[in-house]
Amino acid sequence: MSMQLIIDIGNTMIKSYVFESDKIVVSDIDSNDNWHSFLEKILISYPQIQIAIVSDVKKSFSDELNKLLHQINVIYCSADLKLPFQTFYKPRIQLGSDRIALLASCCLHYPNKDVLIIDLGSCITYDWIDSKGIHQGGSISPGFTMRYKSMNDYSGTLPLLDFERSKNPVENSTKKAMHSGVYYGILNEIEGIIRWHHNKIDNLTVILTGGDAERLPKSFKNSIFAHSNFLAKGLKYILAINTIS
Repeated sequence: MSMQLIIDIGNTMIKSYVFESDKIVVSDIDSNDNWHSFLEKILISYPQIQIAIVSDVKKSFSDELNKLLHQINVIYCSADLKLPFQTFYKPRIQLGSDRIALLASCCLHYPNKDVLIIDLGSCITYDWIDSKGIHQGGSISPGFTMRYKSMNDYSGTLPLLDFERSKNPVENSTKKAMHSGVYYGILNEIEGIIRWHHNKIDNLTVILTGGDAERLPKSFKNSIFAHSNFLAKGLKYILAINTIS
């Protein structure tokens, strides 16, 4: 049975998966500077791999990947492919490959449902796909790390901090106040956007995903915390749609 290679290139990390049918045989998460060796070993260990699909949000690894994967067929996820949903996004080509993959995964796992998919990464993206499989659009805002970095970059005195979960919206020191502003700012933003969609849509399903979703409280507003392979399975679904003979 043939195998598929799924590669998800984010702003800071690269996730790679080898699928055999619907089963993940092996996977890896690595920094953007240290991914070559894993893929080289994969290609040697699994010569059955004949095709790969790549989501590259930075669009900076195409040449390197093409050289490394020259013996197999490589498809790059984009709005130019056949997709399991329609979209009102304009221009269509600017819809990011990560958002496309997540929307495809919503179609796969939650067909015929109104879904709000919230992805917490370097940026926080919100996308609504309706019960007819039409992507209505969404919004983008800074993620946790970007908020900390922007406070440091655009002020003369505020330090660069690593994430720390705040326990109180009102704090009595600069560092604690920064943690509070980032944490409760994001919580209230997400709650507000979920509330806006609930006011418009009956029977809305809310999905939380992305590397920073674990920073949210587990009791978060009846939302579903998607498994870590949610985006990868969306890419695999797109690959299947575009390779059916």
